[in-house]
Amino acid sequence: MNYDRYFIRGQKVFLINISEERDESVFDSFTGKVVLCNDDRLLLKTAYRLYSGEVMSLKPGMQFKLTTEAMGMGIQVRAELTDLISPEELQLRPLGELSVYQRRQSPRIELTLPLLHVPQKSSLAAFQREWKRVVSDLRKPDPPRLKLSATTLNLSAGGVRLDQSSNPTHLSLLVIDLQDEKPPLCAVAELVWHQQDEEQKLIKCGYRFVEILKEDQERIVALVEKEIGGKASIAKHRELIDRMLP
Repeated sequence: MNYDRYFIRGQKVFLINISEERDESVFDSFTGKVVLCNDDRLLLKTAYRLYSGEVMSLKPGMQFKLTTEAMGMGIQVRAELTDLISPEELQLRPLGELSVYQRRQSPRIELTLPLLHVPQKSSLAAFQREWKRVVSDLRKPDPPRLKLSATTLNLSAGGVRLDQSSNPTHLSLLVIDLQDEKPPLCAVAELVWHQQDEEQKLIKCGYRFVEILKEDQERIVALVEKEIGGKASIAKHRELIDRMLP
């Protein structure tokens, strides 16, 4: 199988945890860039540390769905993690045939919601640990009072765009109150793009959710549907589904 035709050096690849032992209530993912690809292995490098001395959730033998774009198509393949080379590099073994899927943009809305944005230069494992703690705290009978500020967001089930005054970090913790009479949601988000707005002296940042409860994704979908009216032809974005599809 000529995997290197579709996974070329420098190309971004989105990894979604599809291991049997995963917590199926959580959408668990991250992004890497191709360093090397052949029929037997795929070497990826991340823009941030995956771990730094923490008890790691990443272990050889785990399986991921890898998605990317090639030749104008969405490409996906299963792969097994074989080695953690460094905190930013990992090696995987492609499994089976590539499949093609049609990429669909998740419907988005712009609205103002209470937000807590915590950018830090921590590893993904550290963010995941903090995410679990915050999600647990938010669901307690007497949850902590977090200082959320009204913020204009461009929101979808896959991520969020927001303006900020400080330089962005690769990973952030976001707490968003959807104002749906339920606890605020919490997500780990990775920076996808950023652009300086000289006129407003702000930085426009696009983030993708990489650790979030699936039920919270569904809450966002419900909010988007409510705001734009009707179902808005929401066929789930394929990147949000953590199993292989034909």
